[in-house]
Parts: sequence; structure tokens; C-alpha cells
Amino acid sequence: MKKCWLCSNPLEGNHRTGEHIIPSAIGGRKEVHDFICRSCNSTRGDAWEAELARQFLWFSSAAGVKRGRGGTHPDFKVETASGEKLRLRADSVLVPDGHDISTEESGNRIEVAIRANDPRTIKNLLKKIAVDHPEFDFKNATTHSEQVDSYLDEPLCMNFRYGGPAAGRSMVKSCLALLSEVDHIETSNCVRALAYLLDPSLDAPSPCYFFFDADLVENRPQNHLFHCVSVVGQPQEGRILGYVELFNFARLLILIADEYSGPDFQETYAIDPVEGKMLDLAIDFSLVGRLDDLPKIASEPPKMYLEAFQHTGNLVQDLNDDRVRTLAISKAREGALKALGLAPSAEEVPPELKDEWIRLFMQNLRPYIESTIRRAAP
Repeated sequence: MKKCWLCSNPLEGNHRTGEHIIPSAIGGRKEVHDFICRSCNSTRGDAWEAELARQFLWFSSAAGVKRGRGGTHPDFKVETASGEKLRLRADSVLVPDGHDISTEESGNRIEVAIRANDPRTIKNLLKKIAVDHPEFDFKNATTHSEQVDSYLDEPLCMNFRYGGPAAGRSMVKSCLALLSEVDHIETSNCVRALAYLLDPSLDAPSPCYFFFDADLVENRPQNHLFHCVSVVGQPQEGRILGYVELFNFARLLILIADEYSGPDFQETYAIDPVEGKMLDLAIDFSLVGRLDDLPKIASEPPKMYLEAFQHTGNLVQDLNDDRVRTLAISKAREGALKALGLAPSAEEVPPELKDEWIRLFMQNLRPYIESTIRRAAP
């Protein structure tokens, strides 16, 4: 009978559960069922994966990564170069992080101006103002509201780092999940990695190395994002190694075992997290030499890391630009149809309304076009 890799629970009945090799929150799809029990997944795995997902939330949201179990990404807080605080929503829209409100009293009237992200917030703020000003009849007040779309014309500023105790354990767990599908591998073959997962202390000996001495991905994709997990048994070196790469740049080499004497093997799982398609990638572990010569944490970002990070940034920006353009066109189209009294889902416009529909469509699309021109200007 199969048992949980992290405890002694038998993997049957309510204890048995599916475990994504790569967390579903960043686009993983493939599951294994003979790895860890439901209890360990809830008490350990969920917290590790939540931290990993938080670290890579910008990339997941901006690129439109499809979550493996559905749902949407939480908002991601960012700040512009000028200091404006914004939130990136899962639909690629940037909205203000908070609201602005101003009131001006003049005689027997009060003017309230509210800038918020949704009608519900405006309604709640008006209720609060009504409490603060009971003498005014807000229910019968004259109201005017409009939705205004604007586009960012300045850079965003973010700090980024990956790894650490929780996210690092999530990446180690990914390697062990893949190993659980290798027939002859038992938990006794994975002592170094399991000891790290089972020791919750912050000073637990880490089996992880940041590896940027060589590019292990022989057929590295250049035009789309990918995640990959690969494990290899090297009996000549007496070790089992794991390699995790997320979003084309976040790379971690893992010493799973250092007393291995079984047969040679290698298993790899890779996926395009945007399209959800599995990839056939080749990982060359022969490029990995002595682990004692590798840093646990680099003193400064290696050149290969900076280049890979920049390349990923460009890919994510292109994907986000496509999503913003698609959304702008869709909203302009639906807005023009609605203004003409047509259903937003209408596929055809009556001939006598086409000229007016085109005028309204271009009017709605104008803010996006102007922003695109400004950003492209030298």
C-alpha cells in the first residue's frame, strides 16, 4: 500500500488526494495521486504554494496565466514611477488602490465628488456621507456618474525576489511529486529533500542552489512562457538532482539525495502556463558539476539571470498588451452597440445604423489609441 511521503498515512480513502506537480495557482495542470495525503497537503503544501503564488503573482496576472483549478488571481498592488498606487486585476485592468472623495457645502446644497473602482463602493461611500450629514436628503439627490477609461503612460515600479523557506519548499515538493511517478524510487532515496520539507525551522539545511552557471534547457522556448520540473538519477555521482524553472527565469537546482546507487533515470514535466499545453523540453544535467562550488544565494544577480528576467518581462508585456488591446476593442464595440439600443452581444448592426456605430466605436476606442501613440512616440 502506498503511503504519504511526508507522514505514515496510507494513501487511500479520504487520505488520498491529487497533488499538482507545478502549483495550479501559477498554471500547473498535471496531478499525481500517490505522493502526499490530504492532511499534509493542507497543513504544509497549501502554505508553501500560497507563498510561491504570491511571489509570482505579477507574472501570472499580467500574462493571463490560467489557474489549473479555475478561479481568478487576486489583485496585485503596484506603484507607478510617480508614486500613484494601483492594483492589477486578473482581467489585466489597472485600477486605483483606494478611492478619492471630496465634499463642498454651499448654502443648502452639498456637492460630493467620488472617484472609485466600482458602483458598490460609491454607494457605500454615499451612505457614510449621509450619516455624517443627516440634514441632507441623499436618496433624492441629483447624481451623475460616468465610467472613464484611461491608460498608463509611465513605468511601474516593483521589487521582486523568489525562494525563501516557504516558496523554496514548494519548489522542492514539485521535484518530489514528479519523483513519485518513478517506479523504483522510494522515500528512502530522497533523504536530503525530505529532511528539508519535514524540518519547519528557518535554519533547516537547504538542498537548494541558485544555478546560472549554464543553461540546462537544451531547446529553450524563446517566444512563450514555460515552467518545467526535471529530476535525474546519477549513480556515478551518487546523487539525485532536481531542477525547477518558473516563468523562464526563476531557476533552482535541488540536491534530493547524495547517497544514490540505483539505476540511471530522468523525468521531466513542462508546460506553457498561458495556453495550458504540455511541452517537450530537454534538460541537460551533465552541465552540473560539483555542488560544493555553487552558491546557495548569489551575492549579486548573475548576468544570465538578469538577461532571462528581462526576456520574461518582454514576453509578459507583449501578452499583457494583447489582453489590454482585446479588452479595449471589446468594450468599445459593446459600448457602441448599447448606445444604439442594441444588445451588447449582437453580431450584426442594421445597415442604417452602421455609420453611427462606427463613429461611436472609434469615439470609445480613442483613449486606447491615443495612449498607444504616446507610448510609441520617441
